[in-house]
Amino acid sequence: MTELFKTVLNLIDAIHLALYELYERENRPVNDFCRGQTYAYVECLEILQRCPELRSSILNYDIEKRYPLM
Repeated sequence: MTELFKTVLNLIDAIHLALYELYERENRPVNDFCRGQTYAYVECLEILQRCPELRSSILNYDIEKRYPLM
């Protein structure tokens, strides 16, 4: 596994963690900043999903179903 691929995997993990934390805020009010973060992270995953290697192995799910936009 190349360093580039490891870096991309780390980036995907960081985005997944950030989205998980945003969606765990059920009892907190959703503000424009949180909404903007969510849109940006989902967009990043969708861009990364365009890479066939990532789409077939790591990002092989419907991103907007897993992380619905608020």
